Amino acid sequence: MDLKQILGFVGVGLAGLNVLFCVLALALDSWIDEVFLDVGLWKGWTGTPDWLHATRAMVFLGLFCMIGALVTAILYVFVKKDDKMFLFISIGLSGIAGLFMMIGFAIFADETSYLPYDYGAGFALCVIGWLLAWGVAGLFAFMFILSRGSSAPS
Repeated sequence: MDLKQILGFVGVGLAGLNVLFCVLALALDSWIDEVFLDVGLWKGWTGTPDWLHATRAMVFLGLFCMIGALVTAILYVFVKKDDKMFLFISIGLSGIAGLFMMIGFAIFADETSYLPYDYGAGFALCVIGWLLAWGVAGLFAFMFILSRGSSAPS
C-alpha cells in the first residue's frame, strides 16, 4: 500500500468521524453545562430566539457539507481513483463545513457569553467538528500534492 492510499483511508475515516460529531452536536442537549438544567439547540429555551435558529442552520449546513465531503471522498478513494474532481470537491466541502461549524458555535458563544455556566459536550463536539473538518480538508490537499508529485514526468 502506498502513502496516498493510506492517507485516503485515514481521510475517509476522519470525515466519517466528523459526520458523527456533527450529528451528536446537533442532537445533544448539553450545549450549556449545568447540573440541573439541560440546554441545547432544541431544549431548554423559553422562546426560540433568532440567533438559535441561525446556530441550528449553520450546524446543519456544516453537517450536510461534511456528508457531501464524505461521499465524494469515498468515491475518490474506492471508486474513481484517478478522477481528481472528487478530491477537489472533498477539499472544498470539508473547508466549507468547517466554516459553517465555526460560524454556528461562534453565534452560540456570542449570544450565551453572559450566562454564568460553562459550555457542554454538544458545544465541544461542534468545535471539534470545526477543527476536524479543516484537518480533513488539509489532509486531502496534501493527498493532491502527493498525487501531483508522483504523476510528474521525470
